[in-house]
Amino acid sequence: MNNPVLRFAILGCGHIATKMAAAVKTLEKRGMGVECYAVASRSLDKAQKFAQEYGFGRAYGSYDELAQDSNADLIYIATPHSEHYNNILLCLGHGRNLLVEKAFTANALMASEVVALAEEKGVFMSEAMWTRFLPAVQMVKDWILAGKIGKVESVEADFSMPLSHIGRLHKPELAGGALLDLGIYSLTFADIFLTDEKIGGPANHIVQTKTKCVKFHTGVDATDWIDLVYAGGQVAHLKTSMVAPLKNEGVIYGTEGFIRVQNLNDMEEIQLFDVAGNLEESVKPPRIENCYEYEVLGCKAALEKGLRECPEMPHSKTMQMMTQMDSLRAQWGVSYPFELSPGEVWDRSGDKSFLEVYDIETGETKQLKEFDKVIEAPNWSADGKFLTYNSEGRIYKFEIATGTITEVPSLFVDNCNNDHVLSPDGEGLYVSHHTKEDGLSRIYKIFFDGRTPELVTPLAPSYLHGITADGKALAYCAERNGEYDIYTIPAAGGNETQLTTAFGLNDGPEYDCDGEYIWFNSVRSGRMQAWRMKADGSEQTQMTHDAHWNTWFPHISPDRTKVVMLAYHERDVRPGEHVPNKNVEIRLMTGSDKTGWSEPRTIIKLFGGQGTINVNSWAPDSKRFAYVRYEKG
Repeated sequence: MNNPVLRFAILGCGHIATKMAAAVKTLEKRGMGVECYAVASRSLDKAQKFAQEYGFGRAYGSYDELAQDSNADLIYIATPHSEHYNNILLCLGHGRNLLVEKAFTANALMASEVVALAEEKGVFMSEAMWTRFLPAVQMVKDWILAGKIGKVESVEADFSMPLSHIGRLHKPELAGGALLDLGIYSLTFADIFLTDEKIGGPANHIVQTKTKCVKFHTGVDATDWIDLVYAGGQVAHLKTSMVAPLKNEGVIYGTEGFIRVQNLNDMEEIQLFDVAGNLEESVKPPRIENCYEYEVLGCKAALEKGLRECPEMPHSKTMQMMTQMDSLRAQWGVSYPFELSPGEVWDRSGDKSFLEVYDIETGETKQLKEFDKVIEAPNWSADGKFLTYNSEGRIYKFEIATGTITEVPSLFVDNCNNDHVLSPDGEGLYVSHHTKEDGLSRIYKIFFDGRTPELVTPLAPSYLHGITADGKALAYCAERNGEYDIYTIPAAGGNETQLTTAFGLNDGPEYDCDGEYIWFNSVRSGRMQAWRMKADGSEQTQMTHDAHWNTWFPHISPDRTKVVMLAYHERDVRPGEHVPNKNVEIRLMTGSDKTGWSEPRTIIKLFGGQGTINVNSWAPDSKRFAYVRYEKG
């Protein structure tokens, strides 16, 4: 920002905009480097009345007019959160810097797209989660770090308010319900005080979530209970409701006392109690106007430093919280009309499958067979004579020359998913099988001659993806203590070794033919991309940088000069999703460490996703690979 004064504009003239306008007017009056520049409404009359009341210099009768005003240094989007996505796209299209009221968007899919677009355009954008900008937050942390309550053990938070009379909160089509309006504050309170490394310990992420909601008669969530367990052993008990009586309080419990915060959103008062419950200290943190001013000042400071996001509320935190709320809604069965429900996405009844081979040199596709059911994840044998695939829990062998199909005898291993590799000794396959005891995936070896399957990974869930050329080690994705990371294990069984620790999903590990590198995909950058590391987990390097695509399952060819991968467009999946029934692309990257690696290019567009190319399907000549496309029944 080149101007000494931040020209602040507001898009939308509803209730929340009046709060922000009052804060900005106070900053302007006090000479704190902020100007009440412009407001916009879909009604010019409403915008003019708002501008007059709060002292803004310009009034626009459309959002587009404000978005086109290049003199606006920062536009605050104050519309209902169901409208944020379109409002953000409009403003980013004109290169405007943005402060977006919470909830940032209606879901993580929308958030992912606009965050990527803002980063690509080099435009500043921050979520207006005002709580994270408050001086009170640091005051509470200072008490904790000074040992005034001992070691933090748990957090309770309840933000409930009878708001069911507000029409938009009834409506699923407006992303109504308690969670996005009120629940985000309870979730934020726990996140602030339990994931800070100085308080909760390094990487103190959530490892378990238990939740329940009571729905409003329209289908949105009315009252929500959320219990979280963290890696450091701390717990959070959270509640939110749009129908219950008013309660707005958070408590942080330690071994030597507790801290009570009146009002989760603006932290009006903080109180320190000893272990016996005696009040020792009470402070009302400073406020210039109504506490909305602190996020404005935070944005101003970030813009003056040339930053593209606020350190108090970075894009990664916005995505984390949006993804968490999506996950909660999925568990409650709450979705919005503009979203596909999980049931719709995963409904594969009647799907047809087409087993096909792509020739890299000619660019031609050959169909091997059509199936009137779902088949997934072909592997290509080392002698080039057959493919294996999974279908309806079993593994099948497809002879390429004759088209003959035989089931691989696997006895009780009868619930295999699309994670499997052929054993280099030619005896059979290693597969991921959901065991009957708990339904979790474990790795087994099954045999072509029908021998009893052998268990490799007692711990679950474990999802197989790679094997060394000598067959001595396996690489797989596993969930341990709430995080999905990449592990290796001797193929004969034994102790597993963890290779990745990055937050978020790390998946699809696959050895190259020399066993030097493991290729995999990771969401750690904010979007799922292809990565590579040494077989011991060192030198973890991002290999693709697709701004608008989520890249899954990089498969390295036997000659180590080609990598094929599956790509979903950002509008179709959240970064950590790998689902069926989507239009996807198969991309090819070529090169070597000596010559460098090319940017991925699209070689096939198809309807597919989950099951298309989950595991390595390269032919031994490195000239062809097999895949599956689908057709909706």
